[in-house]
Amino acid sequence: MNIRPWPLEDAEYDVVVIGGGMAGAGVARDLALRGVSTALIEQGDFASATTSQSSKLIHGGLRYLELFDFSLVRESLRERETLRGLAPHLVRPLPFLVPIYRDSSRSLIKVRIGLKLYDWLAPGRDRERYRVLPVVDALSLEPTLRARDLRGAGYYFDDLLVYPERLCLENVLSACRLGARAFNYAQVAEIVRDAKGRITGVRARDLLTGRVATLGARIVVNATGPWVDQLRDLARVSERGPRILRRTKGIHCLLPKLTERAIYHSTGDDRMIFVVPWREFSLIGATDSEFDGDPDRLHATGEEVNYLLDEVYKVLPDARVSPKEVVYTYAGVRPLSFEKGKRASDVSRAHRVVAEERGRLLSITGTKLTCFRSLAAQLGDQVMRTLGRSGPGRSDRVALDGTDDDVSRVEARAWLDVSGEAAATGLRPETLETLVTTYGRGWSRVIDLAGKVAGGTEPLCPSNPDVVAELHRAVQDEMAVSLQDVLLRRTGIGTSRCQGQDCAQSIGRRMAQLLGWTPRRLDAELDAYQAHVDRSHKFRT
Repeated sequence: MNIRPWPLEDAEYDVVVIGGGMAGAGVARDLALRGVSTALIEQGDFASATTSQSSKLIHGGLRYLELFDFSLVRESLRERETLRGLAPHLVRPLPFLVPIYRDSSRSLIKVRIGLKLYDWLAPGRDRERYRVLPVVDALSLEPTLRARDLRGAGYYFDDLLVYPERLCLENVLSACRLGARAFNYAQVAEIVRDAKGRITGVRARDLLTGRVATLGARIVVNATGPWVDQLRDLARVSERGPRILRRTKGIHCLLPKLTERAIYHSTGDDRMIFVVPWREFSLIGATDSEFDGDPDRLHATGEEVNYLLDEVYKVLPDARVSPKEVVYTYAGVRPLSFEKGKRASDVSRAHRVVAEERGRLLSITGTKLTCFRSLAAQLGDQVMRTLGRSGPGRSDRVALDGTDDDVSRVEARAWLDVSGEAAATGLRPETLETLVTTYGRGWSRVIDLAGKVAGGTEPLCPSNPDVVAELHRAVQDEMAVSLQDVLLRRTGIGTSRCQGQDCAQSIGRRMAQLLGWTPRRLDAELDAYQAHVDRSHKFRT
């Protein structure tokens, strides 16, 4: 099924979801699976804000045990197992080490108890058990760890989410195949009310054409992340107080790969930092500080980068842990629930659905990437009750790999091996691996498309394994309308070491031909992309 951008026009829906990050995309899919007519509106591109600025982990939240948030840990671990089955091409088991030193704020006994609780809360027992390693075993696994004063290390597994942007997009595309309509680059201009003052929908503006349309809805879902309170202000809603959101800033930086396993480090100010092996990098993050600025003008500062690197160097004394070795950075805003009197790192990451206007406006706060699906299921149940309908959620059983198949009938990892197809396609093994990681079982459709378009198997970028057919698929079937959409969220080119600098112009020219851009539009796209790259290096100034 080809999914192209639909024209934004007047229509009636049961539910309009505002916000196309992971939460909003998951809600749209859950509702579509229940047969609820749904529209999804996103002011930028899908996954272009908080979702794409995450630590790229699907995890239970070991730290939440210290906050006695056992229900969140149990839910997160359950969702981790579910996502392994729904999207095995994107969600992969990842071993973690928690090094404990003589001066660490956490003792080996405390870590041992925490890991036993973590293991007990996790569903199933078909994996390597969590445990505490002696010094010699920890150093044999990761020789780059600082040996001086090392007492031992916790050892456990969580999961790496290879491309959060693709998982979000798979939710959007699945929702559309099931009957929903999704609109990126569409901004809500007004929350519409009837003569009695009841919310009846939204007026939205297509930011590319200027077209304005009214989307009627019995229920409006506010899944705008950092903009939740701003949308409530626009709707003139404050019955649950003027503020339900607490925004905190988190930055990440990319270094050359330092370890093969993730490192979970406790800082001197009692925060936790990850060192995650992701693609060719070690992904370092994240900070957690109050934020009251403009999320659209966000970037990492030199002070924040130095803080992360100084802490990482305490456990990985490697010369590459240095500002000059940072390949690039990114920054995002967490949409936490407002809890007065707590410091940022202690605020619960559990999601909340705040109902106002007799359930006609549902606002989401406190979302955690791992639990987007269970959040969507909870909200879907609430929507069905409000609509007076029946119909259980099915999002835990329908695959997120472009097929919408029942996962009980799918061999989760058997299809990931495509070595037999390598000779038949003539593509490099690294290209096939990229196609499988990006598209799941839909990878063969890209191969089919490659045989139909001119130069379909040619590389898009001299520094990456992606091919021209992926660009055609992004434009034809995945609602990509800008250069950043393709480089950052349909492929991984823009988040690779070259950041798309080796191919932005050539890909831009190809997109201009496919989408009919004028030379002026092409220049604007290239300038906007360069501004994105420059922002990722702004910490150096």
